[in-house]
Amino acid sequence: MAGLHNSTTPPNSPPSADEKVPPKGLEIFIQQRATRFVAKIICWSAALAEIAIVLAYQKPHLPLSQYILSNLVFSGNAEKVRPTIPFFAATFTMVLGSYIRWCCYRALGDLFTFEMSIRRNHRLVMRGPYVVVRHPAYAGLILTVGGFVSWHASPGSWARECGVFQTTAGKLIAYGYVGPVSIVTVALLARMSKEDAMLKRKFGAQWDEWARRVPYMLIPGIY
Repeated sequence: MAGLHNSTTPPNSPPSADEKVPPKGLEIFIQQRATRFVAKIICWSAALAEIAIVLAYQKPHLPLSQYILSNLVFSGNAEKVRPTIPFFAATFTMVLGSYIRWCCYRALGDLFTFEMSIRRNHRLVMRGPYVVVRHPAYAGLILTVGGFVSWHASPGSWARECGVFQTTAGKLIAYGYVGPVSIVTVALLARMSKEDAMLKRKFGAQWDEWARRVPYMLIPGIY
């Protein structure tokens, strides 16, 4: 969860008005702080609820445990909330994605912003994850968020085993998370070609050489 939190938290302050590209279309949506804030609230709440269920089931006779189990188990059985192979796969995906994202933060340093921008001191970074694909930060974010969704949709999760998705509130929260995440993913995929064009205009032949050596945008050997 810490990795997902960091992956959706800007490592630097936003660029100045003259440095960033004015947002249009879906860019306006993905640059809203409220979008990231709501996503974090949902993620942390779901994770803490699952931890509470697991701990409460270990000591069901305690008053606090009984309160937790009576309020967070809507149907099904808390006994089934446990680590499973899909859970470990989803966790690995989250960790891998957040690590890739962190490596991108380190490689770009003060150049990394959540907004499309050309900083005053901008330089073309060709080290770290950027020797593998041209947009590794987006790959990392997609893996992290995808891993989180898979975690809570997998057998053994609190949401799956305790009937969360069968409640109206649970459905609304799920749609309220997956919907915006899908929009952000589409927007980021569309942004890649725009960023490539922007960097090509800025760095010219240097960018051409980098693109020749790193031909893939997101997935090595595929895309």
